[in-house]
Amino acid sequence: MRIKINMINGIIATVILSFIAKILALWLPFLGAEAIAMLLGIILGNTVLTGDTWAPGIKWAEKFPIEIGIALMGLTVTLRTIEKLGINGLVFILIQMTLTIVIVLWLGGRLFKVSKQSAMLMGAGNAVCGSSAIASVSPAIGATDDQRRTAVATVSLTGVVLLLVLPVIGPYLVGNNNLLLGALVGGVVQSVGQVVGTAALINPTVVTYATLFKMLRIILLTVVVLIFAKMAQKNNIDSSVAKPSKGIKIPWFIIVFVILLCVNSVISLPHILNNSAKSISSFTGVVNLAGIGLNLKIATIKKSGGKFLAYGLVTGAIQVILSVILIHILFN
Repeated sequence: MRIKINMINGIIATVILSFIAKILALWLPFLGAEAIAMLLGIILGNTVLTGDTWAPGIKWAEKFPIEIGIALMGLTVTLRTIEKLGINGLVFILIQMTLTIVIVLWLGGRLFKVSKQSAMLMGAGNAVCGSSAIASVSPAIGATDDQRRTAVATVSLTGVVLLLVLPVIGPYLVGNNNLLLGALVGGVVQSVGQVVGTAALINPTVVTYATLFKMLRIILLTVVVLIFAKMAQKNNIDSSVAKPSKGIKIPWFIIVFVILLCVNSVISLPHILNNSAKSISSFTGVVNLAGIGLNLKIATIKKSGGKFLAYGLVTGAIQVILSVILIHILFN
């Protein structure tokens, strides 16, 4: 989307907030820049940055930079990631993601009574990679901005809770084995930044294993998008998005993600390219959450916050339980 003059103020404000969050994360590594950006955004978006001067640019910054970040994630992972984790690691992630999605959809429809779009966004965000997965699935199922923002806020806040809890209870649940702790953290925690932050509170070796498990979840993002797009078509959730006769509309950034992943898997690219893609992807994730926070109004939180917070916390608890059971079955 082309940047217009009336967007400049909001874009600059969102980017500055993102840089501030990155700096604060150096002193608050247990939170991570993503969570800090969202929390600061919620505060500023409901107090200082409330006028029409900021809205167009903030909305742009919330939606479009993350698409570039998702596309560039393809340069940060390879198909060899699967080989490093072994067959048990692959099976663990596949079962964990599948059960998470099935249970989250069931909870959303039967217990918490949320819309089908919201349940799908919660399923994708928890099963794959937080806000990036939600941003990828959202256009494929015709979700509204409020549904997307609420899901991102819920998943991100759940991630913060897991970030604080898992380093404490993890060793009691799966022992002091670094691989198993990496599986627990990498298989449960939502965003990449929160995975690294959680694992870092345990030890550097767990960071390596947790990141590998997390990357495998990201590799499967395209599959999740296709599944939810097909479900949207089958249920005719949004006729403007889901029309069976026209097939599944895959977002451009998912296509680029797959292409770059394949290229990165068969060609040895310069490390500076991989590292730059990783840095840019990470920062666009922070910008995305800063924009979401700035756009997420207190009225929206009050309208569905309590229900969604409970939805998120129950989902997080179930993910941990599933992960522990699967780890004991597959790795012991």
